[in-house]
Amino acid sequence: MQKKVLVVDDESLLRDLLVQIIQNMGYLVEQAKDGERAVELYKKFSPDLVIMDIMMPANIDGIQATEKILKYDSKAVIIALTAFSSTKGDDILKAGVKEVIGKPAKSADIVEIIKKYIG
Repeated sequence: MQKKVLVVDDESLLRDLLVQIIQNMGYLVEQAKDGERAVELYKKFSPDLVIMDIMMPANIDGIQATEKILKYDSKAVIIALTAFSSTKGDDILKAGVKEVIGKPAKSADIVEIIKKYIG
């Protein structure tokens, strides 16, 4: 069965780049531009891994979306992707993410993290 990844980021260029990298790895990918849509898609798509931006301008940011997803599915694997890892790192980890990747992230780092968690 093909593994699934949900990419959540308000920046469409970064989202598109991540989708391309992940599809090239052979995974199915869905994407969301905000936390609210991420929670909805998580429930429908049931991804094996979520890559979540933390700072998004919508009404639900990445930390809140992470908390909602983990409340729905305590086994969810969520990786945070943020430019604010140095200032928000503790809050992000307390929300329940497995790891925090700083922006800008290298493609090789994204690939390595995905392989680490879902093979």
